Amino acid sequence: MALSSPSLPAFWEILRPFNCAMAGVAAIIGLAIAGSVDLKSSALLFSAVFLVTGAGNAINDYYDREIDAVNRPTRPIPRGRISPPLAFKYSLALFILGSILAGLVNQICLAVAIINSVLLFFYARNLKATPLAGNVCVAYLTGSTFLFGGAASGEAGLLANRIPFLLSFLATMSREIAKDSEDMEGDRLGGARTLPILAGERLSAGLAATFALAAIGLSFAAPFGNAYLAIAVVADLFFLQSILKVMRRDAKGSQKALKIGMAVALLAFLAGALQQLNLF
Repeated sequence: MALSSPSLPAFWEILRPFNCAMAGVAAIIGLAIAGSVDLKSSALLFSAVFLVTGAGNAINDYYDREIDAVNRPTRPIPRGRISPPLAFKYSLALFILGSILAGLVNQICLAVAIINSVLLFFYARNLKATPLAGNVCVAYLTGSTFLFGGAASGEAGLLANRIPFLLSFLATMSREIAKDSEDMEGDRLGGARTLPILAGERLSAGLAATFALAAIGLSFAAPFGNAYLAIAVVADLFFLQSILKVMRRDAKGSQKALKIGMAVALLAFLAGALQQLNLF
């Protein structure tokens, strides 16, 4: 691997900005579900989540650089566009900055940001290679963006976001297991001990399908009104498609369907949040 001088696009790309932005939007939706939206809190929440999520992606690329050389060779570190030590220092700086911004919201948000930063670091360094534990960690982190947004309104805001958190947790568990099935070749070479490697693709597919089915069932329990429900049904159709694909050993197709379904579910939560604020 020939290492070239790092460029600004490489620093941006390693964050995976689309994923960071989606997480930031989820936090703002969490704030809206809690019934309180203002420009300052929204800007701080979005920025904090964007930075911490980006830091998690960068530190993950640092520890996964050998695996990514097989599974995702176009990422900045395998391509030599940014050095591993620089990516490591960059991620730590982002974790710190994101936590500082969270602290400007309130102490609960600061605590969530610090906890999530620590989990992201240890996930990349240790938990990813641990069967199911790594998947649970990522599922919690994904769902916790709603909790983080709700936390800006205190404990009541946290409780108001419990169903979005759980729905996101279940859908992400399904996607993570499907992703592990798709990445088996590179994970074996990297020494990872994922569920599909240890238990086989068949059992893993069944478990991924079970989590997706649970998400579908829970989606009807959210008290967010008719607009939410109408959009959630569309998301559930993509979740059903993901189940069919994962049972046919099409892990890549299942992942894609789940990703689309989760994006549609985010729109459903947005509709529910707007209705909570009497804006829809």
